[in-house]
Amino acid sequence: MNTLDKICQLKHKEINLLKKKFKPSEQNKQTRGFLKNLLIKDDYNFNLIAEIKKSSPSKGEICKNFDPIKIAIDYEKAGAKCLSVLTEKNYFGGHLSYISQIKKFVNIPILRKDFIIDEWQIIESYHAGADCILLILAILNNQQIKSFYNLSNKLGMDVICEVHDEHELLRAVKLEVNCIGINNRNLKTLSINKNIFHLLSNKIPNETIKICESGLTCNDDLKKFTKSGADAFLIGETLMKSKNIYEETKKIIKR
Repeated sequence: MNTLDKICQLKHKEINLLKKKFKPSEQNKQTRGFLKNLLIKDDYNFNLIAEIKKSSPSKGEICKNFDPIKIAIDYEKAGAKCLSVLTEKNYFGGHLSYISQIKKFVNIPILRKDFIIDEWQIIESYHAGADCILLILAILNNQQIKSFYNLSNKLGMDVICEVHDEHELLRAVKLEVNCIGINNRNLKTLSINKNIFHLLSNKIPNETIKICESGLTCNDDLKKFTKSGADAFLIGETLMKSKNIYEETKKIIKR
């Protein structure tokens, strides 16, 4: 069983337990425009979705002195347009409560980064304060993508549809989603191939927001992928393992 299958298997068990405990409130929450923030023209910085994660399946613990609120504040001050918050607990050391905690201290929108496999998680994300969710095509069929996408939009949340090969990309394009994230990491083997974005990005319609994810380590990477059509970048590990997150973020996103 590959890593992605293991994560989803645990996720199914976790959801079934949490469904018995969680009761969504009727309270309406105001969401922040996640994708809208990525469309704002910036002559000084590349559009960054800065990721907050303690660990990963491929690297283990990434950030030893993990303080999600301080990290979020540093990211915003450094010029990040949005945040990505890992909420998967078994492999990434995340927690759903991080979103509401962080949102009290920053003004930029937040993506819930997790493995969404049940409609219930979308409602949970909304009540937790997420402004956007991630839908991974490798673990969802087309009917699920449509259903989850429409429910998210109905609740006022944006959606990033993540792909990592041509087959998944063509599915996303056919579904006419408005934002596609191309992941340079194969979620089944966890290997990185930086050519994935270059190979796939030209197959995405011009009006669709293109996000380059994984394997980004320096400012030159952002310049190179921008030439291949990237509108924004999702970076986690490179920033999370740096000694000075604020300075490293400023350096990597400077145009």
